[in-house]
Amino acid sequence: MVEQLLAQAIQHANAGRREQAKALCEQALAQQALHPAPHQLLAVLCLQERDVAGARRHIHASLALRPDHPPSLMTAADAARAAGDTAAASAHLTRLVGLVPAHAEAWFQLALVRQDIGELEAAVDALNQVLSVMPQRVEAWVNLGIVQQELGRIDAAMRAYGRAYRLRETSFGRIAHALAAAPHGRLWLNLGELRACLAGAPD
Repeated sequence: MVEQLLAQAIQHANAGRREQAKALCEQALAQQALHPAPHQLLAVLCLQERDVAGARRHIHASLALRPDHPPSLMTAADAARAAGDTAAASAHLTRLVGLVPAHAEAWFQLALVRQDIGELEAAVDALNQVLSVMPQRVEAWVNLGIVQQELGRIDAAMRAYGRAYRLRETSFGRIAHALAAAPHGRLWLNLGELRACLAGAPD
């Protein structure tokens, strides 16, 4: 019966009917209080409603029952970041990539957290992990360029920006904006010259 309630809740959630989904999750918990899945889904629904405290309460209850569940760890990291708790987000994501080393999205989110808290070398390492799994991920190349730039390594930054630009030319605006940023930026007055430089940057 609980599994049927969960299946119906997921259908409602996927259709955007959050209240119905939440009600079914509560029914499932009333029948089986120590079931992690309703808590996980309730956490996701709370995040969608910007109820960060509720999301954290439910995902912690879920993780207490299955601490090594990768989707729950990702949800916990999302909730922690929404609460501004970067230490908790980093801990959840570090645990996740330890369990699933090829989880590119977890590595990417971990890189963002590390960048937020100023752990730039660790952010570079995380972004390199992303790119080892997904070498075509443009956002990772752009972020790698930004972090290398923040570290004062403009040549390494240009190589990363160049890869991003060659993969997706529409990344140019973000790259140009990042390159103009202090304290290690360069102001390119000739954008055509910048495009040529990115197109010809070494790998």
